[in-house]
This record gives sequence, structure tokens and C-alpha cells, in this order.
Amino acid sequence: MFLIETKRGNLAKNETYLHRLQHFISFFVFFFLTVFYGCSSSVGNTPQSVEVKCMTDFHFYFNPTMNQDSLLDSDGWSRYDAGRVVTRSFVKPKFHQPPTITVHMTLRSAGDPWDKSGTVFMIPPASSLDLRAFEEGRIPLDTSKQAYPAILPFETPTGLTYEPAIELLRFITPFGVGHFSDNDRLDGYRPVYVPEWADSVSWNTDISHVWDSMGDSLTLGVYIDTWTETGYSLDLTLEFAPKPALQQLPPVTSTVSLFNTTKLSSKQQHFDGFANGNLQVDFVLPEGAADVTLHYHATGHGGHATGDEFVRCEHHIELDGIRVSKLTPWRDDCASFRRFNPSSGVWTERTYWRGDSIDERIASSDYSRSGWCPGSQVDALTFPLKEILPGPHTLEISVPTAQPFNDSEMNFWNVAGYLSYTENLRD
Repeated sequence: MFLIETKRGNLAKNETYLHRLQHFISFFVFFFLTVFYGCSSSVGNTPQSVEVKCMTDFHFYFNPTMNQDSLLDSDGWSRYDAGRVVTRSFVKPKFHQPPTITVHMTLRSAGDPWDKSGTVFMIPPASSLDLRAFEEGRIPLDTSKQAYPAILPFETPTGLTYEPAIELLRFITPFGVGHFSDNDRLDGYRPVYVPEWADSVSWNTDISHVWDSMGDSLTLGVYIDTWTETGYSLDLTLEFAPKPALQQLPPVTSTVSLFNTTKLSSKQQHFDGFANGNLQVDFVLPEGAADVTLHYHATGHGGHATGDEFVRCEHHIELDGIRVSKLTPWRDDCASFRRFNPSSGVWTERTYWRGDSIDERIASSDYSRSGWCPGSQVDALTFPLKEILPGPHTLEISVPTAQPFNDSEMNFWNVAGYLSYTENLRD
């Protein structure tokens, strides 16, 4: 009797054990499949970063024998102004939500030893006219009602529109980085605090706010004020990185192109108009616009000691007659970029140290300048326009102490501005 009861007890225990084991196996299989398929779904649905390699070892140079402007080369880039301006269109990658967009640019001298102004810009998709219209002479120079064409928006009698280029990255090339970095003679000018000359210079900037303004494709341009046939070697990449998924999409960010005085056409000249008056642009802010911001680039140029490049000039920005800002574009940290400037001129200046008069070496690239340093990135200044209402407006820029061109001195200002604003247009 005891034996029978014992067998029955063991059988019950075995059944309980098997039952629990079945539950454990079922749970483990369910957990494994959930994790596996869940991760697979996540990886499959999450957009990956996309890099659009616009330029790789691109030879950017001035060619005075290039008679045909807007020459389309085999690399897909159109050339203007004897090669000092290039443009090309790229398909915009698709994302379910606005990504983070970063411009990456690396520059090396291919023989040009000088510091030059440069920019990466975008042709507004709403503009039915581009730089080619000016190069080919299809737009009369007085159509813009300015002494300098292609600076302000305008509309032709036939309804064609022109919007100035929107600057994405403004930069200043250094003196000879890369090409002259291994020059034994110039190595003798290297200061003790620079262990070696840099091989290249790189700049990065976030342009995520122009995502909605790009349209399905974007036309990029690059300008460098070079006058040499050796020029530069460029790498240019646009990186599109997904942001964390949001339950509610952010509002659309739109842009209004206002002005750009940088010489982006052979029909233009460098802008010294501030010496003769103000730069004024009329625009209309659409209904529903919010969080309006002015983006403003400003650098002064003119390579003589008393020119606007080396003289502080105050800028006044007014909206409908009310001051938005009064500022002086100026950089006094240029010596921190010394490692990028091997071919900069070097001389000595008398100074005093510990009571003694000594000669100290100083490079041209060390001197303070109007909003830029050789080898630097020039970030846009942003001004929130909190009180602005929808409707017509007038923005006015003045530089009261700007100097004009003369027979021996060149003075000019590269200023560019556009508005960004949000509007709830997404589905």
C-alpha cells in the first residue's frame, strides 16, 4: 500500500515538473521571437544616416581661358566666372521626419598661397532664374534696380523670379595649407608653439533648418575668390542623420532669401555700395509664420592696412525703421589659426618683454580682421524677430564708415541674409 502511494506521488511530481518545463520553454520561445522580430523590425524601419559626397579631391581653380561660362564638366559641376563658381544639383534623400543635416568641408591648397573668401551656398528652389541667366546675358543688368546685379530678389516683366543664393557655410581659405605644409624653407617660419603645419583645414556646420526649403532636389554652389590656375582641392559632404522618432512632426521650417553681395557672377563686381548708401530689401512675410529669425553673414575685405579688412566698421540692421542690431564684425583670435597658414608672410614687430625691447615675429594671418581669420569658418549671426507680423516689410543694412574703391585700394563687404520661420503645414 505504501509503495502504491509513493508511485502515485512521484507521478504527480513528474507531471508538475513537465508542466512547468512546457511553460518555461513556451515563454523562452515567445521571448526570443519577440526580441528577434522586434529588433529586426526596428532596424528595418529606422532610417540610417545618408552621406551625399558632393566633392572628393575636387580641383577648384581659376582658368582665364575658360571662355564658356556655365561649362558642364564630366563631373557634373557647371563652371562660372572662369571656374571661380561651380554649381550642381543633387537628389535629396528621403526621411519620414526632418533629419539633422551637417555640411562637412575639407580644403587643401593645390598651389594657391593666399587667403581667399569662400562659401557653400544653395540656390533657392523657388527661384526660376539662376546664375546662368546673368552669365548668358539674358537678364539686363538694370533689372535688379541695383548697380550690382544678383544681390536682391526681383521679378522680370515676364514673371520670372530671382532669389539670391542662401549661404550654408562661409569660410576663409588659409595661406597655403597642404601644398606648402612640407616646404622646408617655410618650415623655418613655423613658430615654436606649432609642432607642425596642418595638412588641411576642415569646417562643419548644421543646416537642418533648410530641410523643408530644399524641395525634392537641391542645387549647391561653391565659390572661392581664387585667381590662380593651381587653386585648391576640396572634399564636400552633406550628412543627413535621423533624429529620434517623434509622435508629432515638428512644424515646417521655410526660408525667405533676402540679399547676398558676394560676387557669384562674372557680371558682378565686389560690393562697395555701403560707402554710397544703404542696402534695402522689401519682402512679404506669409500668414502663419512664427519663430522668425534673421540669419546674417558679414565679412569685410580689402588687402591694405587701412582698408575695411583691417578697420572696425559698425553695421546697423533695421526692420521697418526699427533697429534690430548694431554690431561690429571683428575677429581678434586669428593667431590661433597659425598652424593652417604656412605661406603667410612673416616679419618682426618691436615689443617689450620683462622690461627689454625685443623683435617678435608676427604673421599676416595673425592680424585681427573684419569678421574673419585666414583658415576660419564664419558662422551666421542670428537675430530673432519676435515682434514681426505677416505682411510687407523692409529690411535695411547700413555700414556708415565703409570705404569705397579707389585707384589703389579695394574695399568691399560680403554680406548675406535670409529669414527662417516655422508654419504648421505638415499632415
